[in-house]
Amino acid sequence: MAAAAIHRVVPAWTYRPGPDVSDSPPPGLVRAQALAKGAAAAGLASVKPSITEKDVELAVSAYLIDNDVEHVWTITNIGLGENTRVCFPTNPPTDLAAAERDVLMVDVHPITADGSWGDCTRCKVVGDYPEAEQALRDLEKLHYEILPKCRPGMPANELFGMTHDRLVAEGFVLLDLLANIGHSLTAGAAYLHQFIDAGNSTPMWGAWAIEPFAARGDIAVKVEDLVWFGRERCIVL
Repeated sequence: MAAAAIHRVVPAWTYRPGPDVSDSPPPGLVRAQALAKGAAAAGLASVKPSITEKDVELAVSAYLIDNDVEHVWTITNIGLGENTRVCFPTNPPTDLAAAERDVLMVDVHPITADGSWGDCTRCKVVGDYPEAEQALRDLEKLHYEILPKCRPGMPANELFGMTHDRLVAEGFVLLDLLANIGHSLTAGAAYLHQFIDAGNSTPMWGAWAIEPFAARGDIAVKVEDLVWFGRERCIVL
């Protein structure tokens, strides 16, 4: 005869309708995003006047290879000069060189050995360019004030709306070619639950890349982080 149980075995969280998603992100995703951030930082660290977009991509690739990353799930986007205004898979790094006053954009998408995907964008101002420094500070401030407002299961278009309102209020124009500020991300698939845009009411669960990309005047800037929309909380990776 089996011994009597000394306590009940119950679920780790109180049941409520909705997807059965972990409250904490998968370890593989955490590592993939740490590598994405490290690779983006390596790209920014390489920049100097006259360096080309292709040279920056090589610096990013060297970091990824040193950390056992063999593939990316879409191209590494590098933008200098006029190319900071477009961040899209059809625009690979070019021979365009950094000017004395410029902005560098680096968008990295590593795949780790266990198949996890990361996604991170960072920008850096080159030379003495106060207007660009201010635009980048303002976009990053906006971004990091919006992220704590993420809620598990919130509709994607709600997050888009609050972000877009802030962008407009601070003089920015959204540059994304598909008019969004991000997308869903899972191991093996981006965009499975579409984009963070005005028309997508999909509840946000799991990993989403949040990436406002905007211009103030002639200056384009972008920042991107992953957020895990867990069962009870959101975590910025």
